[in-house]
Amino acid sequence: MKTKLTLIKTLGLLAVVLAFTFSACKKDAGGNIDITGKWAILQFQGIQQYEFKNGNQFQYDIIATDSVTKKIIGYRFRVTGKYSIKNDSLMMFDQVNYSNSKNSYGPVTELIPVSASKTVAYGLSVNSKKNKLSLYFTCPPNADCVPSPMVFSKQ
Repeated sequence: MKTKLTLIKTLGLLAVVLAFTFSACKKDAGGNIDITGKWAILQFQGIQQYEFKNGNQFQYDIIATDSVTKKIIGYRFRVTGKYSIKNDSLMMFDQVNYSNSKNSYGPVTELIPVSASKTVAYGLSVNSKKNKLSLYFTCPPNADCVPSPMVFSKQ
């Protein structure tokens, strides 16, 4: 009888420890990551920049800036659309792509629509300081993709 009580107490304690362990690993109540704001990758010939707005709207630009004043001097590409986040997945949908017809940088007014709406999915993470956004994707076979993840800095 004493062995049976000890076994029951041990199993009960183990159940409490496991319940505590799994509840501690649970994601926060919302389960979503807040990425509202501007995020950019600085490159040799320009900047890739996402702006995630309230209302789940986003804008992605490839722009050139003045090296001294940092003001925008031209646009090469833009995508607008909507986004949603669930846990560590970012879905971008209802996208409209715009491109400079001269395949160079120019005024935003020279951007013209170039493709229909589509949906893109990424894995995402934000570092503990909340100043780096990493977007993860799978490159299709035989495609020319940039390495994953793309890491954007908070602006």
